[in-house]
Amino acid sequence: MNEAEFVAAFSRELKSLRLSNGMTLEELSRASEVSISTISKIENLQQKPSFETALRVARALKVNFVQMMEGPGLPQSGMTRRTITRAGEADTFRSDYYTYGVHATEIARKIMVPLVMRIRNRTPPPLADWSIHDGEEFVYVMKGVLEFHSEQYSPAILNVGDSCYFDSTMRHAFVSKGDGDAEILSICLSIKPFEEQARHSGDRSVQDGV
Repeated sequence: MNEAEFVAAFSRELKSLRLSNGMTLEELSRASEVSISTISKIENLQQKPSFETALRVARALKVNFVQMMEGPGLPQSGMTRRTITRAGEADTFRSDYYTYGVHATEIARKIMVPLVMRIRNRTPPPLADWSIHDGEEFVYVMKGVLEFHSEQYSPAILNVGDSCYFDSTMRHAFVSKGDGDAEILSICLSIKPFEEQARHSGDRSVQDGV
């Protein structure tokens, strides 16, 4: 996905999610701490969102920011889809704390978001910058020492080969505790497509008289 495609997809999904959540520009601005003017300009393709802005509005809408690039849709069952991301070909995004390598971007409307993340920070981000989004998440440590923070739990130290599976509607954050940056595989699973598919199937059943 090139930059123009990212901006267009993000702006469409931002407006769609805001309206589906019944939020005004002012309400989303308060929830995300992003100005009304900035949100409006992004929705109308007048301004490219910074990575931090993308993260803030995604957190406010309780979705994973990568999903906002792909647009809405149901899981496409019965299709034989496949994609390969070669070494060095992942789409890369950088925040103040992490570097994200996003894999399988050629497939839209998927229920899993595979990321390889480099954790650069040595102290926890401010609570307002912790991640929170729909679904569940699996994290596997590939390099270094990771300190995992989440609401309602004490911080946990994870070494190479350790993993953690958690409810990503809890605020969570990562910290590198080794000599260098930590590197993790993060797989985010959204349950919303399953709920939408079940609701969609239920609607069809009612229409069919089942």
